[in-house]
Amino acid sequence: MFERYPKLIIMSISISNEISEETLERALQYITTFKSKQAFINKIPSVKKTPKKDIIANFQRNYQDDRLVLVLGAGVSMGFGLPNWDALLQKLMITTIEKEQSVSTVLSKLFTNIFQPSPLIAGRFLQKYYEDKQMLFEEAVQKILYSSLDMNKQSELMDEIVNFCVAPGKRHSLDSIITYNFDDILEQRIDSIGIDVPFKSIFGTEMNAHGQLPIYHVHGFLPHKGALSVDNQITFGESIYHKQYIDIYSWNNIVQINKFRDCNCIFIGTSLTDPNIRRLLDIARRQKGKSPNSHFIFKMRHKEADVKQRLNSLLNENKQLLDEKSLANLEFDKTVKFLIEIVEKFEERDTESFGVSTLWVDAWSEVPSILNQIRTLKTS
Repeated sequence: MFERYPKLIIMSISISNEISEETLERALQYITTFKSKQAFINKIPSVKKTPKKDIIANFQRNYQDDRLVLVLGAGVSMGFGLPNWDALLQKLMITTIEKEQSVSTVLSKLFTNIFQPSPLIAGRFLQKYYEDKQMLFEEAVQKILYSSLDMNKQSELMDEIVNFCVAPGKRHSLDSIITYNFDDILEQRIDSIGIDVPFKSIFGTEMNAHGQLPIYHVHGFLPHKGALSVDNQITFGESIYHKQYIDIYSWNNIVQINKFRDCNCIFIGTSLTDPNIRRLLDIARRQKGKSPNSHFIFKMRHKEADVKQRLNSLLNENKQLLDEKSLANLEFDKTVKFLIEIVEKFEERDTESFGVSTLWVDAWSEVPSILNQIRTLKTS
């Protein structure tokens, strides 16, 4: 079975708490007895590798043709003190449990850490809670989102994105920016450089950039300052997500399909795990027809130290599954490399199916340098 379905080995290492002990045992034993790990890896279809210099040259041409789109995820804003998704849910839960801050904080953390509620379920509960209280949910999210904001933080990545935004009206420019973030950190950073940059934040219907660089907040927009309106509705709970998912002709779905089909996108700080984004990429790929991949995503390589720690923990928790001989045959360091290669192959195959090629980096600090080469039309 494992020879035909190697993904089960990955599942057994990464989500062993969700599969049966029997499956885990068979996966571990298979790893220890399979003599040629490379032959095993070769069973997974490879994705054609494009040299980094060719990728950069391709995006330079797209940039020169004004067809380049930056697609931004949460990883772009996290360095400025914004809470991650789990922390945001915890802080929102605090507002629904107790008025006493210290008690509600503990209760919220216990609840989310012990029971690990689905983000969609938690989001639905929170939105319903605020509706029942006749309170604006978006105002609560806005307050918590910026509660620890530090705009003085240094970010080479954000600086390079801002440098792309300065270009409109010059020789080359971005087609647009799509962001899945609620925040206006990018807009604040553009305003802070002291140069008149023509851009427009778009977060609702009947909004037009009119010659400015459009920054599409396709999951909603909560600016740091200022009152909110009905246009600031965010994609947070299930009801809004379902509405957006069903309405293929909503403005935010249409924007994404058009850009995914007609432009060349660089995905930064996003994992491409959202079902709706994956669906829209599929639609755009079908509409585009048979053509080479036109998008790329930056992904961090899996760290050997992290995989070793998880594998060690797994083996310690399941000592009864492997005898001493099997453990000796495991060849721990080689097995770690083996697992990483398999996982990365599967991730490449996944994104490639949407027309998105993977550009692996060993550290996020590499990304600004690559973006700079694209923008300045330099080659390394």
